[in-house]
Amino acid sequence: MDGELAREASNQGNIFLRSQALDSGYRSREIETLLRSGEWVRVRRGAYSTRETWDSRGPTGRYLLRVHAVVAALDGPVVCVGHTALARLQVPLWGVAFDEVHVRRTDQHASRREAGVVHHRYDIPDTDIVEIDGLLVQVPELAALDAARMAPFEAGVVLMDGARRLPAFDDERCAELLERQRSWPGSVHASRVFAFSDPRAATVGESRSRVLLARIGIPQPDLQKEIRDSSGRLIGITDLYVVEIRTAVEFDGRVKYGRKLYEQTGRLEDVDLGAVVWNEKRREDQIRDEGNEMVRIVWHELDGHDREVRARFDRAAERTGAPLLAS
Repeated sequence: MDGELAREASNQGNIFLRSQALDSGYRSREIETLLRSGEWVRVRRGAYSTRETWDSRGPTGRYLLRVHAVVAALDGPVVCVGHTALARLQVPLWGVAFDEVHVRRTDQHASRREAGVVHHRYDIPDTDIVEIDGLLVQVPELAALDAARMAPFEAGVVLMDGARRLPAFDDERCAELLERQRSWPGSVHASRVFAFSDPRAATVGESRSRVLLARIGIPQPDLQKEIRDSSGRLIGITDLYVVEIRTAVEFDGRVKYGRKLYEQTGRLEDVDLGAVVWNEKRREDQIRDEGNEMVRIVWHELDGHDREVRARFDRAAERTGAPLLAS
C-alpha cells in the first residue's frame, strides 16, 4: 500500500475502506489477492489494514482499528462513547465486549444495535467532546460513567479505576455528572462503581483483587501502602494492605514482573525473571520481619477460588494474632 491510499490510512488510524482502495486505482481482483495472501487484513466488512499494522497491535489496539473502521464508514458526526471512548483514552479494557463499538449519533431517531455497532441517541455538549487522532470521544468522566452503566460491577470498577488514573480526570466533575444523571437507566449502578473505585489501583489485576476482597468479606484495604522497618527505611510498597490483620496483599503476574524489570533496566529483553522473583522473595521476607503477613493472588484465582483465597487470609490473621475475621 502506498501513495494516496497510504495517506488516507494514516489519517484514519491506519485503516482504509474498500471504496478508497478502488478510488486509488486498486482493482477488485487485486484487493482479493492481497487479502488471500495475508498482506492485507479485513478489519470489518469493507475496511482493511495491513498485516504489519494488525500483527503489531494487541487486543485493545485491534479493537481501536475496528473503531476507526466504523467511524470512517458512518456519515455525519460520530462520537465514541463508553468503553469505546475509554479505549482511545488509553484506559485498559477488561470485561467488555471487544466486538461492539459504541457511538453517539446525532442523525438517528432511536438507539439501535447493528453489525457490531451500538448507536446511542442522546445529547453530548460540545464541551464534553475531545478529538484524539481524528476520533471524537467523550471526556473521561462521561465515558467512564457510560461504561459503568453498561458493564457488570467488576468490569465497571476496572474501567473506572483506569479512567480515574488519567491526569485529566476530575473526581468532582464526575460526581456532578452522576447527580445530573440520577434518573438515567443504570445510574444507581454507576454510582456504586464510582464509590468503590480507587485510582491508586495501578493495574487491572489490582482492581479485580479489590473486588475479590470485598466479595469474600475482607475489610477495605489501603492501597500502595509504604512498609518501613524500625529505622524508617522503606522496604517496599504493597499493592493492598489490610490494616485489621496486618497483611500485605500482592497481585502477581508476568506482566507485573516484566514491568518491574523494565523499570530497573529500561530494556524488557534484559529482564532476568529469576533475579526478579528472588528480589521479590527477599522483599516479602523483610515485610514479614516487621510483623506483617503476606497474601499473594494470581490471575486465575480471581474467578471461582473465593474459598481458597479467603482461607489464606484467615490463616494470615491467625499468624498475626489479630481477631479472626467474620465469615
